[in-house]
Amino acid sequence: MNARIVRRAAVGVGTLAGVATLVLGGSGVASAETARHTVWSNSCSGTLMSEYVSGGGGWQVRNYVNNSSGGTTCSGWIDWAPDGDTNHFYGLQNRIWVDPWNTQESTYIPDNDPALARVCVQARGDNTARCSAWW
Repeated sequence: MNARIVRRAAVGVGTLAGVATLVLGGSGVASAETARHTVWSNSCSGTLMSEYVSGGGGWQVRNYVNNSSGGTTCSGWIDWAPDGDTNHFYGLQNRIWVDPWNTQESTYIPDNDPALARVCVQARGDNTARCSAWW
């Protein structure tokens, strides 16, 4: 619930900033991409990156996966609940595999209200996937 309030507040502030810019005759400014949550599985991390795209794009999220191990591969993905019900979500969205000493980014998934998303990562040999909080 708090993530939705934070997103709505950020959208409201972005809208007000865009209106003020428009009044001054400038162009709107898009929000910067922001790291929200990071999870670890051995030497692999997955970071939930969010960005608000003005002009109808709305909120988008992706998984930024970093493999800082020389000995194993890891995978990362997004779990997505388009209706906000985290008891019933689409898992393994935009799954990627990352080789040792590499970084890779998933493609974006729309995450407009009421949708919620989280990123997950799992190193080879770790029997449990590690997932972030829902955003």
